[in-house]
Amino acid sequence: MLKRKIFPVILIIIAALTANAVGGERHKGNWWRDPAISKQLNLSENEKQRLDALFVESGRRMIELKSIVEKERFELSNLLENKSSEESAIKGQFKKLENARLALANERLQFLIQTRAILGVERFNELRAYFESLPREGRRGKSFP
Repeated sequence: MLKRKIFPVILIIIAALTANAVGGERHKGNWWRDPAISKQLNLSENEKQRLDALFVESGRRMIELKSIVEKERFELSNLLENKSSEESAIKGQFKKLENARLALANERLQFLIQTRAILGVERFNELRAYFESLPREGRRGKSFP
């Protein structure tokens, strides 16, 4: 029962995290540079710098992983369109695509875990509550860790 409640929250957090890591709004995904959020969480300059470094490092890895996902998706599409493709080849390519997606999801989760380590559990939960309180459309302009 608890898993059913926690899983959607984690999905919301990851979606908020990655939505702005890819797109760019006011702070280009750097929610910690928003003065209101920074003040609310009492972030130090050192913590902001650590979050900046994490954002860049993880962003680079996510760009690479997204390109792998797209490549594997393209290859699967080619196999599906080819009349001579065997079922085993299609299933093998699908597995490659799913592994690429999993690697990307794991990177997103790692970013979330490292953000939590920088903030600490209490402030992380405060931040999570803040993003969950935003209207759905308001989340697009804000990136959670």
